[in-house]
Amino acid sequence: MRSVRGIYLLAISLVSFLNLKAQVEDSAFVMYQKDSAIIPETDPTTLFFQEGEKTTIPDKILIVTKSRKTLPLTKLLKGIYTATGQWVGAQTDSMDSYIEYTFADLDNDGKKELLIYNYTGGAHCCDEIYIFKSIAANKYQHVVKMFGGHTVITSKKEFEFSFTESFGYFFTCFACGFTDTTDGAPIYVDNITLKYNKGKVTVLPGDAELKSVINDNLGKLCEQPYVKLDSEIPMDEGLRKEVAMNLVVYYYCFGRNLAATQQLFNKYYKYPDAKKIWTAFTKNLLYIKQDNDF
Repeated sequence: MRSVRGIYLLAISLVSFLNLKAQVEDSAFVMYQKDSAIIPETDPTTLFFQEGEKTTIPDKILIVTKSRKTLPLTKLLKGIYTATGQWVGAQTDSMDSYIEYTFADLDNDGKKELLIYNYTGGAHCCDEIYIFKSIAANKYQHVVKMFGGHTVITSKKEFEFSFTESFGYFFTCFACGFTDTTDGAPIYVDNITLKYNKGKVTVLPGDAELKSVINDNLGKLCEQPYVKLDSEIPMDEGLRKEVAMNLVVYYYCFGRNLAATQQLFNKYYKYPDAKKIWTAFTKNLLYIKQDNDF
């Protein structure tokens, strides 16, 4: 029975891998999923794009891509859609089933940026957001890409980037998560806040309260009984993923200091598989860096 389940999960994982570069082989079936709880009618990011400013002349809006190619907005949108949108089998053949764009002044400098949202397809992944700055009349240049994180665009035009997609299958199933119903349960930590300014996004630094929460969380998580990973299906009920979420938020919010992040990990994670878990974490982190411009 176990071997049948293993084959089934492996098949799902391989299908997802074809559509995702960001994969950590040490993690069991890292098949990042999209948050199924999102309600398009009320999701802030969905509304931001659907209700935002459009153009009546998309063929005349020129885009300079990251690879320095210049092409009209319509061709860029079609290219993104062709590369990703059709993979999952759209309900309709309409390009805007998967892709949205809008113009918005993100840094209040009087110039509107062009933002593009796309859902790449896959089991539940991935969200990506592109930002292009204005460099001339009707001409925009690529400056930022965010990938693999459900991103909420707030009323302040800040980006709350969640790592739930990036670490969704970190030694567990995507729906799995550490459960503690006591009053002293760990506080859920999974996102960072990004602020756009003059062609770049920067991470808003964490404060003393966040650092205290992360330390408290890790202390409580790493007091749990050790669950040995099965050699065939190395998954737990979500504890290792919860540890990773706290670590990645700490890394980005407190100076991107990998050595300090490892010290934090070593301080609390005393289980015998510590080396394996840290290696998997750093690989996931590397893919996040490769796929994002922050």
